Amino acid sequence: MTDKNIPLPNPQEAETLLADLFEQVNKWESPLHESTKLGIGATAVKSLLESRVSFGNPRDKLILLTEELFEETEEGLTNIYRQQMRDAFDFYYMTVTVDLRPKPGVRFWRLCCELDFSPKGEKEPIVQSIFPKSQWRPVMNFGVGMNLAINSNLDWSIGIDSTELAELTTLPGELKANVAKKNELKAFIVIPEYAYEAGHFEMISQGEGNSRCYWRIEEPEIQKIPTVQFAIVFKVPKEIKSINLRGMVWVEPDMNWLTADIRDVFSDLADRLKTLIRNKNQAAIKFSRSDVKEWILNLPKANLTQDLAT
Repeated sequence: MTDKNIPLPNPQEAETLLADLFEQVNKWESPLHESTKLGIGATAVKSLLESRVSFGNPRDKLILLTEELFEETEEGLTNIYRQQMRDAFDFYYMTVTVDLRPKPGVRFWRLCCELDFSPKGEKEPIVQSIFPKSQWRPVMNFGVGMNLAINSNLDWSIGIDSTELAELTTLPGELKANVAKKNELKAFIVIPEYAYEAGHFEMISQGEGNSRCYWRIEEPEIQKIPTVQFAIVFKVPKEIKSINLRGMVWVEPDMNWLTADIRDVFSDLADRLKTLIRNKNQAAIKFSRSDVKEWILNLPKANLTQDLAT
């Protein structure tokens, strides 16, 4: 996965573009209104400009995964990961949260998140598994509260209420094997009551086996979801004590919503703005709201004294 595969926003350019759009819309709407209050179009652009998306702190749920954690699940680890955990790698689980704070009336249609781990090269972190993933969409579309857990294969298992289990009979076999009643889930629970409380959505997720991972979620009313949780299992060589993490998240506005609110003055806008807006959601990234953060993560290590004693 390279930057060529993923179009990235330019936060400063988006800020300038929205400020320019607000100025022009407000200028042309003002003669239409005797009131000093902003017109419909200027209000919409101002609300978009003031909407925010931001990262939580990835240190909050950063934990070391050990053999002992999985022994408690009755299944233990599969042999390959038990061997890697003993000889070569330390494995970690982390939740990265994204908070979406749209102003009233603003509509977004796409949320994207990219996480880039370093250092690069022989000692680089390796993403083992990520959630949400596109194949879990049939389960997530129910919007039910589910327990998200890591199973013996360091992949995801989901526990749901027994009343919901009957509705998931059409799941593919490989997914059905990793879905169980909450009280029968034999895996290490990392997010109790994980819920995706919106309608049906499209998703692309990628990055397993790499040092960078990416999600793209398309949902007509994604602004109704206040917090999105991204779960990551990753591994690093045992000698690595800290890593760098760079995160970029952005949300793209629904251009049909925006154009509807500025239609009365659209013909008066500068040509470059009209050209962009006519491209609808293909140009939405140019008007996106984004957040970029960099962290140095000190990795928790096993208690060496305890390890020697055992």
